[in-house]
Amino acid sequence: MKKHETNTETQNTEIKNRQIQFNRLLEASHEARQIKTCMIEKAPTQAMAAYYATLPINYFILNFVYKTAEITDFKKFNEWKQEGAIIIKGSKAFPIWGQPVGAQKEERAEEKGEHYEATAEENRRFPICYVFSNLQITTKEERGAAC
Repeated sequence: MKKHETNTETQNTEIKNRQIQFNRLLEASHEARQIKTCMIEKAPTQAMAAYYATLPINYFILNFVYKTAEITDFKKFNEWKQEGAIIIKGSKAFPIWGQPVGAQKEERAEEKGEHYEATAEENRRFPICYVFSNLQITTKEERGAAC
């Protein structure tokens, strides 16, 4: 097989995997919106309803759709790495919504001491962000105990 054909197959696989993750996130978002609406409607007080209304959809995805009795924590790859944890090979990340593209561009410009005004379109575009659960990692302590 030629190198070009291998690259094309790899690209097609990556596109397919991204589409699968995007569809998984859309389903989780739909379920999370239903949960959020239900919690707002059944809130015991107006203050609680207002509080639930302010929570981002990722909160409901992580805490009610993905979370289980065993899954208690989610972090990005680099956050686990900073804690000395290693992601277990073959683990599939949980997709969530990232910060809007416009906000990311404004943040980068601000870090450089520049000003950037995001467009309405940029503020409507949310990229996918990936997190891993506590069940998908090994810690320093666990690795040390295995020796």
